[in-house]
Amino acid sequence: MKKCTRRALIALCLCLVLLVPACRFVRPGELTGGSSGTGGANGATQTHPVTNKIPKLFGSKGLEGSLNNLNVDMTTVLALILTILMIWIFYGTKWGLHLRAVGEHPAAADTLGINVYKVRYICVIISGLLAGLGGAAMTLAIVPQFMPTAISGQGFIAIAAVIFGKWTPHGGYLACLLFGFAQALTVALGGGNFAVPSEILAMLPYVLTIIILILFVGRASAPKANGVPYNKGSRV
Repeated sequence: MKKCTRRALIALCLCLVLLVPACRFVRPGELTGGSSGTGGANGATQTHPVTNKIPKLFGSKGLEGSLNNLNVDMTTVLALILTILMIWIFYGTKWGLHLRAVGEHPAAADTLGINVYKVRYICVIISGLLAGLGGAAMTLAIVPQFMPTAISGQGFIAIAAVIFGKWTPHGGYLACLLFGFAQALTVALGGGNFAVPSEILAMLPYVLTIIILILFVGRASAPKANGVPYNKGSRV
């Protein structure tokens, strides 16, 4: 019964991965403020360019010279603050202890009076909100407008970052910095004097993702109950 339930859960997740991106094309003109056609800047798959972007750390004027590279978006600072907050919640609060217990052995946590379903639902909702925040930051800080391909493959890179970071908040943050460096490298090489094809540059972050998964996926120990549906009364 447990294997059947887990297979159904995996099938449902795969369906959502395939279905949700397709929903972006359903009556997009009404959602994006564009026309009902399929072409043009105001077409069905794009929005108007965003004029008011997310504020920079040191304002729109920035700093002088090379120090202007430190004038990052406020979302970068927000990500660092959220990481520190997550580390404190995970390892410095009672609820964080409950969360880790539910991830490792939900049956034992249940016997201690911890509501396993409540903890899991809260975590899923928070993770969805954070993922939505990341997508919003992408379309409001990096690219000038929303397009269906604006978040192409970023979610799978995030999964690789979690595995590479050994399922910890600080490890995941450092892994995201590594993948961000790989993407920044494609921009730097693309704008330099190197004769590197754009297709090769676009492949770099995803090639790095595959290499990291091959080298580290066996070394990173996921929570034992990760992806396992919990049935009250079971020993798992």
